[in-house]
Formats: sequence, structure tokens, C-alpha cells
Amino acid sequence: MAAGARRGLSATELDHRISFWRGAPIDDGTATIDGPPAEIGRRSAKRVDVKDGERMRANQQGQELTTRWTVRSDALTRSIAGGDIIKHRGITYAVVGTKEVSGRFIGIEITTAARPDARV
Repeated sequence: MAAGARRGLSATELDHRISFWRGAPIDDGTATIDGPPAEIGRRSAKRVDVKDGERMRANQQGQELTTRWTVRSDALTRSIAGGDIIKHRGITYAVVGTKEVSGRFIGIEITTAARPDARV
């Protein structure tokens, strides 16, 4: 059995290189706030942009691009949550949700939102 078949996600599907960013907590003496985002890792991913019809059914409006990224499950990708950021080809995507796909510890689907006109 090929490694890709065993893992559930083939290397040819994961054709985009994305970077994950997260702000480290900073104690300012009054409260703990997120500091400036720093890169915490890079992974290969499959990218699927949500179709307009699906966005309308979800009642989303405006010039926002909703994208779903599928990555292999590992310690880093399982830690991704709302508030984290994905950067790809000069666009910053805000993570809005994650879920497990393809069975236990096979893949993670990360849903993001971005403004295509807001480039890094």
C-alpha cells in the first residue's frame, strides 16, 4: 500500500504550501493579550474555495473569500484554532474553524476567511 493511500491524503492533492501564524500571549500588567503574529510552521495543503451558492446559503455577504484547507493531521495542525492565521501567496486568511476529516489522525480541514484585496 502506498504511503499516500495509508494516510488518506495523497501528495498530489496537497499542492499548496501554507504557513501558520499565531500571536504569543503577552502580559501587559493588566491583562494577557495576543502579541504580534509569528510563524509557527509550514505545511502542504489542499485548497478549496467555497462556491458563491454555498456562501449565500450560509448567509455570508461582501467581498470575503471563504477557503477550506485540508492538511495532514499532526501535532501542529491539530493545535490550529480560531484566532490563528494562514498566509498563502500574499493573502492573509483568518482561521474561523477546524474539523477532523478522513478518520482519526488522518486529516484536518481548516475553514478560513480572507479579504482578497487585503494583501500582506
